[in-house]
Amino acid sequence: MNLSSLNMLTGDLSGLAPSEQSANADQAQHFAELVERAKKGTTAEEIREAAEQLVSATFIKPILNQIRESNDAAPPFAPTQGEKQFGALMDQRIADEIVKSSRLPIVDRLTRDFAARAGVQLKQESAIGQNLEVSA
Repeated sequence: MNLSSLNMLTGDLSGLAPSEQSANADQAQHFAELVERAKKGTTAEEIREAAEQLVSATFIKPILNQIRESNDAAPPFAPTQGEKQFGALMDQRIADEIVKSSRLPIVDRLTRDFAARAGVQLKQESAIGQNLEVSA
């Protein structure tokens, strides 16, 4: 797939300013690289990372964001302008670390589902804690 064949996807670039043409051409080239990479296949690690990012952005980050927004502390302890400005970045970083450090079953399930759709065979991971029985 080359840039000329992507013009059908991105539209005609001739009516744009030169800087916009180059920006759109760069985006089209990046898209072409992604398509070629997808045709070559993905690895199990990439699939796991995609599942982790989905869980992080969909479930964990909104909770952290809601906690941050509900802060009604008095002025000396209230969030500063920097905390307000960079809070979303910190929430994303913390959410990513929470998902990576814990073995959430939803991440495992999404990884299996994504791998099945992509036709990637996953290695059999150790089943630590899956058959764990707890008695009081």
